[in-house]
Amino acid sequence: MANLVILFAILVGAFGFPRDLVLHRIVPGTAVGVLVGDLIYAGMARRLARRTGRSDVTAMPLGLNAPSVFGISFAILGPAYLTTGDAVLAWKVGMAVTVLVGIFKMALSLSGNAVRSALPRAGLLGSIAGA
Repeated sequence: MANLVILFAILVGAFGFPRDLVLHRIVPGTAVGVLVGDLIYAGMARRLARRTGRSDVTAMPLGLNAPSVFGISFAILGPAYLTTGDAVLAWKVGMAVTVLVGIFKMALSLSGNAVRSALPRAGLLGSIAGA
């Protein structure tokens, strides 16, 4: 929730995005995307629990991370809006970049097992520990 407030503040406050677009398109769309992702992860956890007979399986929470909020806002959405003067076009550019980032992450996920084997466990957990 805090990252949605930060996103709103950056887009409206720093770049002058129309408040209506951010409140009625960007924020709800982001919230629905997070909800759908959380439901998919919950379903995956439920299937794993049934398949393995374990009761200690949990879903990984999905949400916005602060670096992405700042990166997309300051490197994509804001400059696209300032360049074109069209907030809807800037929003569409942001959605296209989000899809491309997803494709890039899916491609990189194929090397996940190799990375996990090469790095020590403590190094892999650093990102969730706030390091």
